Amino acid sequence: ISRAALHNEEDIHRKDIRIGDWVTVQRAGEVIPEIVSPIVSRRTGEEKVFFMPGRCPVCGAEVIKPEDEAMHRCTNAACPSQALERIKHFVSRGAMDIDGVGEKLCQALFEAGLVKDAADLYYLTREQLLGLERLADKSVSNVLNSIEGSKDRPLSRVIFALGILHVGEEYADLLAENFSSIDELAKASREQLLSLPSIGPKIADSIVTFFRQEGNKRIIEKLREAGVRLAKEKTEEAKPEELPLAGLEFVLTGKLESLTRSEAEARINALGGRAGSDVTKKTSYVIAGADPGSKLVKAQKMGVKTLSEAEFLQLLNQKTSPF
Repeated sequence: ISRAALHNEEDIHRKDIRIGDWVTVQRAGEVIPEIVSPIVSRRTGEEKVFFMPGRCPVCGAEVIKPEDEAMHRCTNAACPSQALERIKHFVSRGAMDIDGVGEKLCQALFEAGLVKDAADLYYLTREQLLGLERLADKSVSNVLNSIEGSKDRPLSRVIFALGILHVGEEYADLLAENFSSIDELAKASREQLLSLPSIGPKIADSIVTFFRQEGNKRIIEKLREAGVRLAKEKTEEAKPEELPLAGLEFVLTGKLESLTRSEAEARINALGGRAGSDVTKKTSYVIAGADPGSKLVKAQKMGVKTLSEAEFLQLLNQKTSPF
C-alpha cells in the first residue's frame, strides 16, 4: 500500500490523527485503503495537530472551505497547480481518455510551457514532443494519434472533461441528455438548470459561473478551432428510450483486446445502454474479457447472461444503425 484515504480536515480531527503518528490502515475488498486510527501507544509527544493552511502553498491565494462542503479550495482560478490538475482531469478515463497522455507527460508538458490549458494539447507538434526527454518517435506518434482520436468523444465526456465544479460523470450524462451542445449548455439559465432532475442550486450556480468565466470561454473556443466536437451526433440526439440498447445494463470484467474499457462504455452509452460497476438484479449482460474477475463468478451464480468480447462486438454492430 503506497497511499490511503484521509481526504479532509474534519476526518483527520475526528480520528485525532497527527503529524508523526503511526497509524492503522485498513483495506476492505477493492475499496481504496483507509487510515482508520492512530496507534496512540506509539506516540512520543512530538506529534503535531494538523491544520489546513490558510493560504495555497503553490500560489499564495486564500484557501476557503464552503460551509456545506468537506473540502478546502484555493480561490485563485489561475493557480498553476489547479491548471495542471485540470489538464490531468481532461485526459483521464471517463473524460477525454487520451491514451498515452498520463500524469507524468501532462506535468512535463506543463513545466515546459507547451501546454497551459487542456485545449493546448490539440496544438502540439511532433517537434515539440520529440524535444521532451524519454519520448521516442513511436511514442510521439501514438500520443498524437490518441489526441487526434479524442476529438470525437460523446458530448457527455466533453462536459465532464471540462472540469466544472460539482459536475461528475452522472451529472455530465444528465446535461448531455438535455442539451444538444456545449453552446446550448453555456446559454442555459439557472432556472433552466434547476428544472432538471437532481440539479440543485449549488450545481446550477457552478455551471452558470463556469461558462461566464473568460478563461473557460477561451478554452472552449480553442477546442472548437482545433476540431473537437462540441455537439451531439445524430445517434446521441435520439431520445434515450428510442435507442437500441435502451433499458439494458452491462457490466465489464477482465481486459478487452479490441477496445479500452472507456471506449466500450462509450459505445454502450451511445446506443442508450448503461455501463454498471457491479453485478446486480438489474444487470442484463456481463461482458467477460481476458482474466475476468469475481464479477463473472457472481453473474454465473445469479444467472445473468454473459457475453464474450466477440459476442459483445457482434451485438454492438447489430444494434448500430442510423437514426
